[in-house]
Amino acid sequence: MLPMSQTTKKSCETRERLLKAAAECFAAHGYSRTTLAQICQEAGANQAAANYHFGDKLGLYAETLRYAYGRAQEQHPLPDLTGLPAEERLRAYLTMHCHRIFDEGEGSLFPRMFVKEIAEPSEFLEFIFAEVISDERNVLVDIVRDLLGEKATDEDRGLCRLSIVALFQFFNFNRAIREMAIRKKRHKFPDVEAVIAHTVRFALAGVREKQKEILDRE
Repeated sequence: MLPMSQTTKKSCETRERLLKAAAECFAAHGYSRTTLAQICQEAGANQAAANYHFGDKLGLYAETLRYAYGRAQEQHPLPDLTGLPAEERLRAYLTMHCHRIFDEGEGSLFPRMFVKEIAEPSEFLEFIFAEVISDERNVLVDIVRDLLGEKATDEDRGLCRLSIVALFQFFNFNRAIREMAIRKKRHKFPDVEAVIAHTVRFALAGVREKQKEILDRE
């Protein structure tokens, strides 16, 4: 392989700086409240460079979503779940998401961007669900299907998935409240391991109640 030229290396470094700056800006302010000029200033790059690498703000946003999601996967990957019982797979799934949400670095960029996107959706909301997080959504679909069994209805499975997601996404959506409470020293929020244990217990308790409900319908 030929060595990378100085020009190519500099171009790659500029692209990386733009993605990092964009992820922080979009995570803090959302798509509509972030300008390309603001991102370029944070990245120490000019707008021509941003246009060269990404085309426009929409192109940069799409790549930033992929970038932020990739950082989350690198920092807190979903382990190999092959052969594990459904309850253990659910525990691993919840653990992964809680660690991402409570991460104080790059691992939390995508959860923070996701919150802004839900609060003020852009045209990329469908893209996020259909492409960026589709594989992990399918993991939960499989887990819930195995937990509830063949006699569960589509409505049973859908409600169960929504309830499970709500358990960890609540901590993502109340990030500002948590930070304010900690800043004002009103209370010390439980650490992530305590949150994980609590979330797993609630999820499994809810699943078991749903299992009983399905059996009682027979």
